[in-house]
Amino acid sequence: MKLLVLGGTRFLGRHLVQQALDAGHEVTLLHRGRSGPGLFPQAEHLVADRNGDLGVLAHGHWDAAIDTSAYVPRHVHTVAAALAGRVGQYQLVSTISVYADPNAPGTTEDAPLAALADPQAEAVTGDTYGGLKALCEAAAMEGFEGRCLVSRPGLIVGPHDPTGRFTWWVQRMARGAAGGPVLAPGEPEAQVQFIDARDAAAWMLRQAEQGHVGTFNLSGPEEPLTMRGLLDSARTALGNPAPLVWVDEDFLLAQGVGPWMELPLWLPRAQGGLLQVDITRALDTGLVCRPLAQTVLDTAAWAASAPPAPADAPPRPAVGLAPEREAALLAAWQAR
Repeated sequence: MKLLVLGGTRFLGRHLVQQALDAGHEVTLLHRGRSGPGLFPQAEHLVADRNGDLGVLAHGHWDAAIDTSAYVPRHVHTVAAALAGRVGQYQLVSTISVYADPNAPGTTEDAPLAALADPQAEAVTGDTYGGLKALCEAAAMEGFEGRCLVSRPGLIVGPHDPTGRFTWWVQRMARGAAGGPVLAPGEPEAQVQFIDARDAAAWMLRQAEQGHVGTFNLSGPEEPLTMRGLLDSARTALGNPAPLVWVDEDFLLAQGVGPWMELPLWLPRAQGGLLQVDITRALDTGLVCRPLAQTVLDTAAWAASAPPAPADAPPRPAVGLAPEREAALLAAWQAR
């Protein structure tokens, strides 16, 4: 198979390209040449900014194109025009944030989508991200009519993750007894969802090979997982004997703890549906999720040896509680 990947040198795209090459596919990457410029010498590299001239796409035919880096509908329109008549299946990596009510548990792919107050907006913010991705989906369905697959991932985790969210929990557990008791947030039985980037990549590659179309929530694991199950599994995998101290949601919010970023994967009850989307379609088309312990151990090994982010990398918000903040919260909880 001849595969075009838009992006392909960072995180999800990086895993996708590696798996495609390992499977013997002929891979072309379109990227800016800024992230991992020495990766994949056996692939064809087309260096261009998708916000600029896409003349590098003027020649060539591909069986499938997977777009990991479209954030505004213009990105999709310009690629559709550049590839007209020269690509089979087109895959757009979207997000579960496209839903108008992302907090409803059990959301299926047919739920209403978010709409922007200003459809011409292109600034990607927390308020516009979902609506812009919904417009990207509409542009993809229009530009690649009958040949389009949209995947809507939730939180993507694993080696090479630039966000640090799941990685923070892995590193927190890896501190072991020296890190002291672990602050466990909210309800122990609250459901959590995420997908190892390698599992998402494998599913996407399988859909390209089989030419599937449609829209799919793409998260995991295959069976429901609770916050207690996640933290206990991480403690066991990393050999952390430190106890978990479950701290009530109302207390955390009263202390000004920021859900999701200060305590990754924790959301208040009213927002918990974001971590409970329906993934039946993806499972029915071959999604397989590796054991959680493998993701934990591989993420720990990568994080222990990962080089610092390059100086020109996009700025990222701080993730996770600082040790002093965690200790102060635990002391306040125990003294209440």
